[in-house]
Amino acid sequence: MRPANFIQTATFRVAVLQALLFAVVVAALFGLVWKEIHTYVADQLRVAVEVETASLREAAQAGMLEPQIRQRLAVIPVGPDYYLLSDANGQRVVGNLVFKPQVPGWQRVPFHGAHGRHKGHANQVDLYVTPLSDGRWLTVGRDNRDIGELDENLTRYFFFSVGVAMLFALLSGGIAGHFFMKTVDRLTARAERIVTGEEPGPLQLDRGGVEFVRLAGRLDRILERVHTLMENMRQVSSDIAHDLRTPLTRLRQRLESASAPGRDADFQRLSIERSIVDVDDVLATFSALLRISRIQARERQAGFAPVDLSELFASMAEVYGPVAEDTGHIVTADVQAGVGFKGDRTLLTQMLSNLIENAIHHTPAGTHINLSLNALPDGVVGCVEDTGPGIPADEHKRVFHRFVRLDSSRTSPGSGLGLSLVAAIAELHRIPVTLRDREPGLSVMMRFA
Repeated sequence: MRPANFIQTATFRVAVLQALLFAVVVAALFGLVWKEIHTYVADQLRVAVEVETASLREAAQAGMLEPQIRQRLAVIPVGPDYYLLSDANGQRVVGNLVFKPQVPGWQRVPFHGAHGRHKGHANQVDLYVTPLSDGRWLTVGRDNRDIGELDENLTRYFFFSVGVAMLFALLSGGIAGHFFMKTVDRLTARAERIVTGEEPGPLQLDRGGVEFVRLAGRLDRILERVHTLMENMRQVSSDIAHDLRTPLTRLRQRLESASAPGRDADFQRLSIERSIVDVDDVLATFSALLRISRIQARERQAGFAPVDLSELFASMAEVYGPVAEDTGHIVTADVQAGVGFKGDRTLLTQMLSNLIENAIHHTPAGTHINLSLNALPDGVVGCVEDTGPGIPADEHKRVFHRFVRLDSSRTSPGSGLGLSLVAAIAELHRIPVTLRDREPGLSVMMRFA
């Protein structure tokens, strides 16, 4: 991936934003911590000065003040501790501090150091001035070099920590962006394969966390759906081009024959009537193809509602009973009461209607057709069974394809789309449909999950 594309990724921008927010939060926390530590150290400094002052006042009462101060100065001649014993006029008697006390209490003065020398990070001195009983002034102080060093260390640690954290955030964002873009590239490549008509294959994402796996699964289903719809469109175009050519060619030949010179009126009338029948067949085929395509393009579960399967099976047997009698067939029903299913009632009615009509049209007179519905422990099973000639076992799957007609049904009317429509409706409702030989006859079994 080029750097420009990498910087433009949403993952990288989120990583940068996260790093900036982290820096702001750390800066705010650092300010609070720095203030608390600074206040605590300053308070401890003053407590130490007050304790030292109390100790020297006791030495003054014992007449040992000057020796005690000189002893301390011998150990630490220049800071961070400062001592000054002044006479009543403020003149220095002994000490390492240039200061003229005037009022008692705490005072903060700029740092000049003993004898004008600067030491370390100090720039201020906190002084505690105490008047003694003999009129002299005792001044004890400590510079802020410890606080300065502490501030410098905290600041250095702060910038180091923020820098490392931001670098880590950017690095992790870059790595996440790299893997994210690899996933996007895989999805894009799969979509491109669908556009070019290739078999996309399943998209397997076993890395990146549950969210990426779920996203990949959802996109996989979407792309698979798009691929299926495109295949259906190509199949419809191919079916129309190949399977409608014959009736249209026959129609054209019949019309040419009727329009030939010397044809009598009866022949022309008969040719026109047959042509109208052919056109009706073509229109019916187009309608069936469009209906199958609409069903296959429909979103699953859209508009589904509870359906009383028991009532539906029983009513279909009642409706087709008289129709079957006209052709010498017998339609019966063996339906368990109180069986329901969630689906599209109109489409389920169409599915059963096609199965019953298929059994009536492709079986001889005297065939018994039975509709059954039973709620079994492993699910609801519905069957449309007949005692006709049946279908060869090696043709059970092929008969659900479009325009497939077996040799035994070539002489009967139809376009070979009835079972294709059944398959489309069953797929929409996730109803497995299987064919079984009854010897004699055929059983179409549907499992309503």
